[in-house]
Amino acid sequence: LKPWGPAAYSQHPHRLPHQSQLAHPALGAMAAARACALFVALLLRSAAAAAPEDQLAQEMTHDLEMNFNKIAPFGKEDTAKELQDHAAKTQDTLVDAVENAEVAEIKRAVFRALTRLRAATIKEFDTIARLETQAIDAYNDAHHYRAENPLAHLHEDEAPVETDKLKSFH
Repeated sequence: LKPWGPAAYSQHPHRLPHQSQLAHPALGAMAAARACALFVALLLRSAAAAAPEDQLAQEMTHDLEMNFNKIAPFGKEDTAKELQDHAAKTQDTLVDAVENAEVAEIKRAVFRALTRLRAATIKEFDTIARLETQAIDAYNDAHHYRAENPLAHLHEDEAPVETDKLKSFH
């Protein structure tokens, strides 16, 4: 690329120098300042030349401002109050529904926890009952009550009937 100088500017005044040309060592600060001034001038010129869309937008805005006073009011104060009251009732209904859902979820969680607790309690009770029954069976297997506790018959301790002093009762 050729350095950007006065000759290039006079041939193409609408073009800006390329970035690599601005960094060229042959150019001084003066050429860079000229390029910046040209850029600012181009920006100002493009801003001054209004696009047709801008004109149309201004006309539409002006028409809206002129017709604003002719527009009939939408609704009345009592309509707004009714709508606001209805919105408040709807919001209350929604809040109640959320609270009911929370209560139902809490009940479900508590019921589930109690069901698990009941199952664990029954399991522990069954385990204890089985161990107690096993202990009773083991004791009965190791011990014989009649052998350990002989039955004492009363007639074995009495004297024979023949030796009884009161034979008259026989």
